[in-house]
Amino acid sequence: MIHRIIAPLLMACGCVAPACANTALTIELGAGSESEESTRVQLRRLVDQFDIERWLFTDEVLIDDGQRIPHSHPVLTLNSGYLDDDLSQLATFLHEQFHWYAAERQGQVDSAIAEFRELFPDVPSGRAGARDEYSTYLHLIICDLELAAMQKLVGDSRARGTLSRWQHYTWIYEQVLNNPAVRAVNEKNGLTPP
Repeated sequence: MIHRIIAPLLMACGCVAPACANTALTIELGAGSESEESTRVQLRRLVDQFDIERWLFTDEVLIDDGQRIPHSHPVLTLNSGYLDDDLSQLATFLHEQFHWYAAERQGQVDSAIAEFRELFPDVPSGRAGARDEYSTYLHLIICDLELAAMQKLVGDSRARGTLSRWQHYTWIYEQVLNNPAVRAVNEKNGLTPP
């Protein structure tokens, strides 16, 4: 009887899980457009649907369609580019959260990057890599954390399928998806999802 009363109330407030984990997130909108609002609803639903609380390192989110590229700092910023693709939106959100995780572990990040410099002395920048050499090495950490989290949430096949479709950081994702040395370096330096 109580379940019949509580379940509709949870649904009405947008909570599909009893814990309603997303209440801790502050999600602001850039222009308040319909697509931004729909993305906010999508993100709240995804946070409720998947157990990602342990991977939330910032609780401030901006959804701004004026920002072509999602980014992590100074405020984690998404857009409605993946409104029709829940797994891509989830992976993007986690990717940006892991930038905050890495920022709190600069010593470990520096150590891993030093190893990556030996492993990959010449890395690309631009579409295949990131904006510069340092960022390319950093993204070997971030993208591997993204993969590991997605593997735990949706399984290996769906996680790899989602990340293999990215049209950015193509060399980075190729290494993360196919080169076990990347995961080994990150694990050695304690850079694994909590």
